[in-house]
Amino acid sequence: MSSIRTERAPYRGSGTSLVISIDFGTTFSGSSWALLEPQQIPEVIDVSGYAGQEFQASSTKVPTVIYYDTSGEVRAAGGEIYDPEVSIQAREEGWERVEWFKLLLRPRAADDSLAGAPISPIPSGKTTIQVVGDYLNYMSKSAIEHFKNEMVGSENIWEKVKDKVNYVLSHPNGWDTTQHEDMRRAAIHGQLIPHTDEGRNRVHFVSEGEASLHWCVSNGVSKKGLQAGSDITVVDAGGGTIDVSSYTVTGTTPLKLKERCISDSHLAGSVFVTKAFEDFVRAKLEPASAYGDQETISHLVKEFDKTVKCVFRRKDRRSAVSFGSYRENEREFDIESGELIVQGQAQDMADFFEASCAAAADAVRKHASPTSRTIVFVVGGFAASPWLYSELQNRVQDLNVDIFRADTMTAKAAANGAIGYYLDRRVSARIAKWTYGVYMSPQFDPSDKEHALRLKDVHQDSASGRKFVDGGFHAHVTRGTAVQETQTTRFPLNLWLPNKQKKTLVTLELICYKGDLTDISWTDQDPYKFEELCSFTARIPQSALIPEPRPGTRSVCWLCAFDAVVSFGTTEFKCHIEWKDRQGVVHR
Repeated sequence: MSSIRTERAPYRGSGTSLVISIDFGTTFSGSSWALLEPQQIPEVIDVSGYAGQEFQASSTKVPTVIYYDTSGEVRAAGGEIYDPEVSIQAREEGWERVEWFKLLLRPRAADDSLAGAPISPIPSGKTTIQVVGDYLNYMSKSAIEHFKNEMVGSENIWEKVKDKVNYVLSHPNGWDTTQHEDMRRAAIHGQLIPHTDEGRNRVHFVSEGEASLHWCVSNGVSKKGLQAGSDITVVDAGGGTIDVSSYTVTGTTPLKLKERCISDSHLAGSVFVTKAFEDFVRAKLEPASAYGDQETISHLVKEFDKTVKCVFRRKDRRSAVSFGSYRENEREFDIESGELIVQGQAQDMADFFEASCAAAADAVRKHASPTSRTIVFVVGGFAASPWLYSELQNRVQDLNVDIFRADTMTAKAAANGAIGYYLDRRVSARIAKWTYGVYMSPQFDPSDKEHALRLKDVHQDSASGRKFVDGGFHAHVTRGTAVQETQTTRFPLNLWLPNKQKKTLVTLELICYKGDLTDISWTDQDPYKFEELCSFTARIPQSALIPEPRPGTRSVCWLCAFDAVVSFGTTEFKCHIEWKDRQGVVHR
């Protein structure tokens, strides 16, 4: 068996730079940074001791919460909400507390899963992008302040790197280009980057699953029995989602992996356990209990979220959620000595966790290799739950899997691993989540049966005189296909112009098909499952235009022929346009 080499290589860049990662979570967020110096091996530093959270100097997580005053100004964020003065001012001055706002960026397909979720309303005059941007601003400033405090000579270094900081933002496995663009706009609003092409290129994205994989590698967790051909599944259990990704080791010197199947993201994180408890308490106390008021229920929910949920491990024992003095008693509602007693035998506590446990176990069952032993690593803040971890082990014990949970703080895995992704790029191939391509209008062929079925969609191009059929779709990559990180796909496109122009503006839309058909060439085959992901615009010069006779006339039109070249193998799609001039020289 060959040894696994996971050591980080020296930085090969030509100048000093700084990279900051932000794990923007539903309930808690984290950040890390690394100073990159030529020929030096970078060290990833986790941010701790956030403003307002100095009493937890070792904590690498802060609440994903913002307070706005009545004029829409940010008054406190993250660890600052622990300041007693903030609580007093918020109450006296009517500040708005905003939380869970990450879920407002979710893909449309996830809407139904959030029915009844207590997402704070966005303050009047604000957009979701602005709120996210305000929070990213807080996280960025915290990371920069931590860098300045930790690095000797940091002020001089900061002056060199402040205008070229790269940011890596982690996100749930189910997010794609649409959410990337929203987060990039938020980064611009939060002043992480300027609103320029150069600035936008300094924001990078990685799924929480892949970031966590890199953390496992960097921290030696994944060395447990790994060799070429080993199958790995990473379960990232966080506040909002449980993300599951699977990989196969393709090389060990250095360690390289390829994604084995489509990653999953389930809206079943720890916040939904808290929501289930809140629903239970409201149904139990609101109708008739003296303790069914909003203030008492909010206190119970907060106490459950902070303590009881975190330590629950046995359903044969009762749990006590404190909310008042020992004089508070209402036994008919299970309130004794200022505590709400939640029965274990009735499985109330276990029921709160059920949706999360089922989602994690079902995903591992889906991802487990049918032919070899699968090594499962459980990370994320919710991974610390004794009940979730033991239930996951129990529910998949019939499978050929080994389940591990790191001894160190797994809550920081995504933030730390996001920089590992930026530096190491261990994953060489990824599985396409959907079918991706472009709309097209093929030239009409009356002998083609598919064309004959769509006579109503035939139009004549005014410039060339040719007839085309609208509604075509060309798939660059089909769902479930393994795409190498360096792999590109190429598709020729033609545009006819009536006149010779100095520059031709070409816009190409990248389309995602999210249906179940495996072979789709026309949008009317499944019309409601197509989504525009993004568009690319390019200016093609006059030298690329080729004169062509217009059929049936003595006039000419001008053909602009180009190739759309798209890279689907990285965590972000990239596209460029290539064309040849009249001398055959390729331009892009």
